[in-house]
Amino acid sequence: MTSDKQHTDQLMLEKLTGMISPEDDHTLRRLMAADPALKDAFSRMQEQLHTPAAKQYLRQLDETQLWEKRKHLFQKGNIRHMRVLYRGAAAGLLLLLGSALYLFLSREQQPHPLAGVKPAATANNVILQMANGQTIVLSDTAQSALLNIGAAQMRVSPKSLQYESADANAPMAMNLLQVPAGKDYKLTLPDSTEIWLNAMSEIRFPVSFNGPTREVFVNGEAYFSVSKDINRPFIVHTGQFSVNVLGTAFNINTYSSNSPRLSLSSGKVALKSKTGNQSVQLSPGYEATYNSQQNNGFRVDAFNARNTLAWMEGKYYFRNTTLKEIAMVIRRLFDVTVQFNTAGVENMNVSGVLTKKDGLPEFMDNLSKTTDIKYQLNGSVLQIL
Repeated sequence: MTSDKQHTDQLMLEKLTGMISPEDDHTLRRLMAADPALKDAFSRMQEQLHTPAAKQYLRQLDETQLWEKRKHLFQKGNIRHMRVLYRGAAAGLLLLLGSALYLFLSREQQPHPLAGVKPAATANNVILQMANGQTIVLSDTAQSALLNIGAAQMRVSPKSLQYESADANAPMAMNLLQVPAGKDYKLTLPDSTEIWLNAMSEIRFPVSFNGPTREVFVNGEAYFSVSKDINRPFIVHTGQFSVNVLGTAFNINTYSSNSPRLSLSSGKVALKSKTGNQSVQLSPGYEATYNSQQNNGFRVDAFNARNTLAWMEGKYYFRNTTLKEIAMVIRRLFDVTVQFNTAGVENMNVSGVLTKKDGLPEFMDNLSKTTDIKYQLNGSVLQIL
């Protein structure tokens, strides 16, 4: 009998190859709705389908050899190994290619620790997970200043990671940089593009840029200063849209999956929805907020650079902002859980400035002086009374 994992893997394979039935598609959607980790894993696979690494992997596959090795899976006697029967050479080959690519994508997502490398303690640390599976604690001040890993040489500090050199012929494997609550981090890519990552954010990026495009994947909030290269567009992927640029500076905020936005400081960018049928171009001083339910998906407005980019200086400006929204900022900035003890208090609108260096108690003291709000801060728990 097929295990639950095998069944789920098969459904994802059929979805990736476009051969899933409406009934199975409904089943897979239900499973992902009940399991956020499964939904996240599938979303990552979908994103990776469009990366240079995946495209290169498919180009290198020998279809004839692949068919000879696995054609027995499509024989009726082996139906227990394959839920979809062979329906012609094209369909069979499509499933085989999809199966090979699925295994590749799964392997790209799973860590493969190197012998002798101890798993890093990830709590409250900036973590770099290399494509080869090695995990490095970047916020560890005892870490060596210069690292040689594979084809790349990187300079590391508790606040930044900078590529010194990278082999232009290195495989297009993806690294993952994760920034926890309470911290921020700067990343300088092999092409000299600079990226500032806010708390509770992550970015996936290649060891080197050796293809026709430069592509990264971001989740959370990040400010990009992209190095111009007219021959290789820089593309940023999020869960809802992608951004195509040559050389420019902009802020991406995807903390809210319902209203991710991009704010453009300089240059020009073109945004395209994940479905590909909604797009918009921005000029400096404007931002685009995406909502798949609204007309054309993107809403364009002017933005206040001081407010939007103040996070890079550890400041957050609130104007008639609900306590619920402020609580999410507090969670990211100070790694504190906020509890509301009075019904409805989370919907109260307040104004003020939260400064990271001044600390949470000072902000809450000022808030309690100008409103009726009372609070208790016990360790990592903030209670709004």
